[in-house]
Amino acid sequence: MDIERISGECRVMFAFEAGFAIDLARAEARLPASAREALPQGRRVPADSDFAQKPLRIAVERPVHALDGFATAPLVETTIHDFGAISVAFRIPFDGEVAALAALAARLWNNRALAAAARAAVEDTVAALGDTITRPELRSSAEDFVVWVVDPASCGGTAPSVEAFGAARLAALLRLEDTPLSREETADAVQSPLAYGTHDLVLVDWAAALVVDAEPAATLAVLEHANVQLAELKHLDAELDRGLDQVWTMLNDRSLFRRFRLRSNLRLLAELELEGAALFDSVTNALKLFGDQHLARVQRAASRRFRIDDWEQSVSRKLATLGSISERLEARQSQYRSELLEWIIIALIAFEIVQALW
Repeated sequence: MDIERISGECRVMFAFEAGFAIDLARAEARLPASAREALPQGRRVPADSDFAQKPLRIAVERPVHALDGFATAPLVETTIHDFGAISVAFRIPFDGEVAALAALAARLWNNRALAAAARAAVEDTVAALGDTITRPELRSSAEDFVVWVVDPASCGGTAPSVEAFGAARLAALLRLEDTPLSREETADAVQSPLAYGTHDLVLVDWAAALVVDAEPAATLAVLEHANVQLAELKHLDAELDRGLDQVWTMLNDRSLFRRFRLRSNLRLLAELELEGAALFDSVTNALKLFGDQHLARVQRAASRRFRIDDWEQSVSRKLATLGSISERLEARQSQYRSELLEWIIIALIAFEIVQALW
């Protein structure tokens, strides 16, 4: 039997880069309604699966946004991470025909109104956090992701599956389309369904995910973190690009004073390399999923769809390039120092000879 009517909520997540780091202990004192939350514990999550640094969560009231017969809930969740990222999640309740969600899916694609509302919420949070943020810099762009959360009780006793929902309808929801997709796109979108129990289903694609689960909190936390991780890796990749541009400018310096600027250039290069490595380590090791195979599969599916491995390799290559350039510049500095010492010795010998002759 096909599933025609469902109920649940659509979560629209936006991840922003707000600064280099955030002191969560001090931030919690600035936001009395917030709480440091671990990975939600349920029947699936072992006690040793958790965030390395528990993020700070707060729910605030924001204006309601209407979307083609749907509307966002007044409470908006804001999640603050210690490595400088802030995530905002809007909730859009739904109850009705699966086909009716197509119009909402299309409206959520690159929705400027929700993006602006998310940015306004993050700006208010950044203002409240104040000096708890190290080097605050709110980026203009955000990484967005949509999760369709379905209550399994609304499926009418039918076990949720790609066939029960209809592959074409699911693919359109996952790609945020209101028109039919080709067979190739449909097959690609629904190729890797995951399930823990007989009434669960998780499908992750690059634009959206479907979660059918009576206890979806842990899965949602994993998907939200994957979206934040993608935003941070893109930010770090762009920062390293700018840093490498500066390095090439240093290397192409042909002025008479380039030797005197080498020490300061090396210091700037070392700072860029260390900060990039620290942020990369914080982002990639923020969530530990030891012993939980289902959530680990969800994380791997999100990483594959978001191409996290490709971004990590890009960042790693650029950090390695910075390290290699730093070693060569240090060798050049040692060479300059040796040449300077040789000239000083020659000058001293010449001075001694001239003094003796005089």
